[in-house]
Amino acid sequence: MRTIETTARVGEDRKANILLKFPPDVSPGNYKMLVVVEEKAISPADSGKTDFDCLTWDWVALPKKSAYRREDIYGDDGR
Repeated sequence: MRTIETTARVGEDRKANILLKFPPDVSPGNYKMLVVVEEKAISPADSGKTDFDCLTWDWVALPKKSAYRREDIYGDDGR
């Protein structure tokens, strides 16, 4: 028997999709699995990951003839 530990996010609909990657020595086939859920959800600090909000803006704000090639930014001198 093996233990594979992961973190799953349960959505408002009380569903979660869990993808597990098994070590190479686990051969393909059908396995019985036991899912154990802790009584209390972990905090973002405990999971090592944090949700955050990002500022976004439409790229239509850039000039239409903008060029971002290396030569346009640094020149052709080869640095």
